[in-house]
Amino acid sequence: MKKLLLSLFLLLGITSFSLELSSSGIKNGVIDKKYGTYGKDQFHGMPTLSLPLQWENAPKGTKQFALVMEDFDAVEAVGVIWLHWITLIPEDITSLPENASLTNPNLIQGENSWWSLLGGSLPKDEVARYGGPVPPNKTHTYTITLYALDTKLENLKKGFYLNELYDAMEGHVLEKTVLKAKYLKE
Repeated sequence: MKKLLLSLFLLLGITSFSLELSSSGIKNGVIDKKYGTYGKDQFHGMPTLSLPLQWENAPKGTKQFALVMEDFDAVEAVGVIWLHWITLIPEDITSLPENASLTNPNLIQGENSWWSLLGGSLPKDEVARYGGPVPPNKTHTYTITLYALDTKLENLKKGFYLNELYDAMEGHVLEKTVLKAKYLKE
C-alpha cells in the first residue's frame, strides 16, 4: 500500500508531505524529567535545559520558523496559560539539539512566563529562553507548536512577547504542526 501511495504521489507530482515535529526527549508521550522541575539545570527554580527538537517536510518558501511551547493545564492551577518557550528559528535549521536555548546564538527568543509574579519575578533579561515544565498540581500536557513562515519577522528582537509574535505572523503562516507531551508530576 505504501508503495502504491508513493507511486501515486510521484506520478501526480506531489513531493512534499506535511510538516512534522518530534523530539528524542519525549518517550511514549512523556517529556524526560531532566527537561523540567526534576532536572539539574535550573535558574532560580526555572528549568533551563531545553528539549531537543527536530522537524521535516517544511513547505516550499519557508523563510523562518516560530516555535511556541505552552501549558494550557496551568489555567486550572494558576489561572493563566503558562508560556515556556517562544523562539524564532532560521529557515535552514531543521533541528535544535538539547540545550539549544542557551547555546544557539541564532535563535531570537521571546519572554516566557517566569518573569511574572507567579513565576517568581525573575529578571526579564533571564527569561528570554526556555523555561521548562514545573507542573504545580498534577501531571500537565504541554503543547509545542512549530510554524513555518513565508517571511522573516525582523521586527521581533530578543525579549518579544507572545502577542507580538502572533501579530507579526498573521498572514504569514505557510503551515504549522503540533507536538503534545506530558510532564509527570511525582
